[in-house]
Amino acid sequence: MTDLWIAGLGIQTVNQVTPEVEQALRASREILYLDTGVATKRYLEGLCPRVTSLFEQSYGENRPRLNAYEHMAIRVLEAALDHPPVTFAIHGHPLIAVHPPFLVLELANALGVRVKVLPGTSAIDTLVADLRIDPVVHGVQMYEATDLLLRRRPLHNDVPAIIWQIGSLETGLHSQRVSRPERFARFVAHLRQYYPPRHQVVAIYSSPHPLLPPAILRFALEDMGRYAEEIHAGFTLYVPPAVGRPVQDWDLAAKLYSVDHLRNLTR
Repeated sequence: MTDLWIAGLGIQTVNQVTPEVEQALRASREILYLDTGVATKRYLEGLCPRVTSLFEQSYGENRPRLNAYEHMAIRVLEAALDHPPVTFAIHGHPLIAVHPPFLVLELANALGVRVKVLPGTSAIDTLVADLRIDPVVHGVQMYEATDLLLRRRPLHNDVPAIIWQIGSLETGLHSQRVSRPERFARFVAHLRQYYPPRHQVVAIYSSPHPLLPPAILRFALEDMGRYAEEIHAGFTLYVPPAVGRPVQDWDLAAKLYSVDHLRNLTR
């Protein structure tokens, strides 16, 4: 028996909700959701008689995002305790680049609330599709933009980099105002330790609506500030490799297509 589902709605919500998630939504006595898509509320109301948007009641301009996350977690747990089962429905995948579900899981464990997490199409999935890249070929390194700066994390310039939440750099406060070019100065300076100034990068926002194309901005790293007004909180930066890494283990390379070597590895 489940008291609470934490479910991903996908990036394009109506088009990407899985049958598993829809079944949970239909079985819920209340859906509390975090998604600003124009069609999301109407879609959810067709599945459940009680639908609550957590965005408007949680976020406030210039207020700490952590306060909003804590408010969401409390509201979700109150509902799960009062009239289970309920669903906490979240844009994209419910455990990727979103903090409130982890607060919910912690509180639910302390309160004995039975929780099941249901995956959804994430921004990782849509980014790979929109840019037509395979993250397995050269590997991938992923960081949150502000955390990258706070910890001065090193980057491998022979491995593709995916850097999340570039539009909300350098603040823990919620704001829907557009950015100034200066917002990206420290970020660009950090990346220029590992990439040349004219290295071509891609800022991408995968479309939340099936009739709209993704927003894709391609520019030289040092020119990022010129796109400040266009890069909102939903944008991610994709940085292709600047160099290739040569093969080091030639002994292994010589054995990759050896039948004898395969026999030594298998029964």
